[in-house]
Amino acid sequence: MHNVNPELAELNQLIWRTIAARRDIVSGRQVQVPSTIAGERQDCESRFSDSFTVLDHLQRALSLASENELAEIGAGFARVMTELRWSQNPNYTTDNSSQSFLDGYAYAGFSGPDAPILCAAPLGGLVLLGPDVVYPSHHHQPKEVYLVLTPGSQWCLDEGGWFDVAPGSLIFHHSWQMHAMRTRDEPLLAFAGWLDVGDRRAIGWSEYNHRSGE
Repeated sequence: MHNVNPELAELNQLIWRTIAARRDIVSGRQVQVPSTIAGERQDCESRFSDSFTVLDHLQRALSLASENELAEIGAGFARVMTELRWSQNPNYTTDNSSQSFLDGYAYAGFSGPDAPILCAAPLGGLVLLGPDVVYPSHHHQPKEVYLVLTPGSQWCLDEGGWFDVAPGSLIFHHSWQMHAMRTRDEPLLAFAGWLDVGDRRAIGWSEYNHRSGE
């Protein structure tokens, strides 16, 4: 972690300790956090910008994240925000994504090949969705965990129905498992972590269009 802000490094460790101590709200199982795998620096996995439309909702999301049982983590994000770069998956384009989704989503990596903490795995970072946004059903090879920090969001796994997710919830996605998220009146801020080595550009969309917002 050479030249990494110590506060960011400590927050990253706190997040993974919190994940390891909680249980997946669907299966009730604990998630085994993998050891760090070294990696090389590359900047091709993300499309970086400091002007994504969804960033208008960042302060509201940080405020919500500081008002629940994970307030220490929410406050930690606010302190290290200047160390992070917001991005989108470069394979998310107007050819395969709605404009409302592209305007309503961004990701800020903590660890990974193009993040402040350089590694190949586990990858981790913040996902921000604006109000009334659907992250369409998608899948990827690496197993994934989400630690939800704000209220009001819903999840959908495989072909199941939407279910409510509260702040502090841990959600595990198996390898290649379809999953979708959506918000209502408030933005979503969550920590997302890939437990295995993988390329964010390899995320695949579901063929089931009804997951885009019923």
